[in-house]
Amino acid sequence: MSLFKISVGEGREEFMLTQYRLSHDPVFYIMAGFFALVTTALPAVLGQPRFLPIAQTLALFVFLLIPLRQRQIRQAITVVALWLVLQWVTMLLLTWLAPLQVERAINDGFIYRTAYLEWFFGNRQTPGSLALQPVGRLLEVLGVLVGSLVSGGLIGIWFLVRALNLAAFGSGALLAPLGGLTGLLAAQPVWTLISLAGYGGFVILLAEPLLTRHWALGAFWKERRTLGMISAALLVIGLLLEIILPGAWRTFFQPPF
Repeated sequence: MSLFKISVGEGREEFMLTQYRLSHDPVFYIMAGFFALVTTALPAVLGQPRFLPIAQTLALFVFLLIPLRQRQIRQAITVVALWLVLQWVTMLLLTWLAPLQVERAINDGFIYRTAYLEWFFGNRQTPGSLALQPVGRLLEVLGVLVGSLVSGGLIGIWFLVRALNLAAFGSGALLAPLGGLTGLLAAQPVWTLISLAGYGGFVILLAEPLLTRHWALGAFWKERRTLGMISAALLVIGLLLEIILPGAWRTFFQPPF
């Protein structure tokens, strides 16, 4: 709460009480960005495969909890978008600059990095993709959707940050052999980025009912229909592109030998 003073007439002043909202304070987003960097960079450099997703999940959950408890969807979207961008950039750069350390922070990091390079420079399927590992990929989708609904977003965030860490690690592994601006573009799997955006939207959407105890399905859908439709479209498009685009992407950007 805070007070501000207004003039209501000659020689008269009144004080009005306004409600302070943490999610409207720029410092809140600065702190969210700081924790996104710290909880990603520190465990990654130390090579901690368990601490990395745990720290990210707990920190993002706390920052998402604040706007969602007050049903502030725009602020929640801002928090998630800021976090995911900073997490992606941090993992990408660290993998490029310190690949061996980050490799230890990813479960089976060496195997995944090798498989990712073999996909781009060879003829293999994208590791962990829907075409290659459909069960694991669908379990990830269910983890985000059902997990967010039953845990107020906590389980969904866990699957989200793990998926992002793995994807950014694979992208970072391509930067060193490719190099240059074209290599930077080639290292960005657009199908994965689109799916991750859909994941983020669903985490926000499905976490809200439990956190706010708002279970009136009709009213909830009327209020959140746009977010739900956009998130569903992003996820479906991302999964479809994951099946049809990697081969063409590799062919287009693969350097001549």
